[in-house]
Amino acid sequence: MPLKLPFKAGLLASALLLSGCPEVPETMLLSDGFAPMTAECLHPSVNGSQPLPSTFSLLTWNIYKQQGDWQTELNRWVGDSNLLLLQEARSSEELHHWLQQRHYHWFQVAAFNWEQKANGVLTASTGQASRVCGQRIREPATRIPKSLLFSYYSLEGASQQLLVVNLHAVNFSLRGRTYQEQLDRISGFIENYGGPVIVAGDFNRWNPRRERLLRLWAGREQLSEAVPTPDHRTRFIGYPLDAVFYRGLTLEQAQSMRSEASDHGPLKVSFRVKGSDTPQAGGGKANPLE
Repeated sequence: MPLKLPFKAGLLASALLLSGCPEVPETMLLSDGFAPMTAECLHPSVNGSQPLPSTFSLLTWNIYKQQGDWQTELNRWVGDSNLLLLQEARSSEELHHWLQQRHYHWFQVAAFNWEQKANGVLTASTGQASRVCGQRIREPATRIPKSLLFSYYSLEGASQQLLVVNLHAVNFSLRGRTYQEQLDRISGFIENYGGPVIVAGDFNRWNPRRERLLRLWAGREQLSEAVPTPDHRTRFIGYPLDAVFYRGLTLEQAQSMRSEASDHGPLKVSFRVKGSDTPQAGGGKANPLE
């Protein structure tokens, strides 16, 4: 299966184009508590919202537009995750109901509409974000946008807020220019940010050029990769497609799972605020990319 992923992505893009011409909507941000917005950024009120705990967990997963039995797998994996990052999320009543049942606040970037449903990255949390910003970037070949979502959260024990970046990287960028542009957009938010940072999602790291660009970028931004143990991540010619990078936090545990509902498996990672006195036995390791 992993060896066919770029080919599958091409087939999916062709199917989208042939089945109704995906539209890029004026609306940028969708959420559980606000009307759809055309603006890229929103500053929700966090009055009464609980900060994330000093030790918290994150689940990230390319959910493949909820085409498989996604609910069964999410119910199995999500547990007490404080943050949920989905890529290829499709705005549907079933997904919204699932999130509401678990008391998640969520925002989604409407990267494109297909069959009258918005598709794009979605970030959900047990606490309300204080600021969110969404971005689109078009695939060079198909012109179908991929998306980025930047979210800021209060975090117990941290002097500054946690910045969480949810990424679905471009797939068809043969020379890597658009891929690099997307990484540079993330740098625009994180390079001068002094608080803790997490960048996670589907990096579409499937060739040596992308691996090199990603490692150079992570080194410049002083990001480490949370490598799961054991490592079951979906790969193409040896390169893992999905990842979690971080700085300003202590890694507690990282694990990956296999999926039958998607062509990507999820990653679950636990962190704690630096200086917190609640260390736990870790199942993953940090991989500094400097």
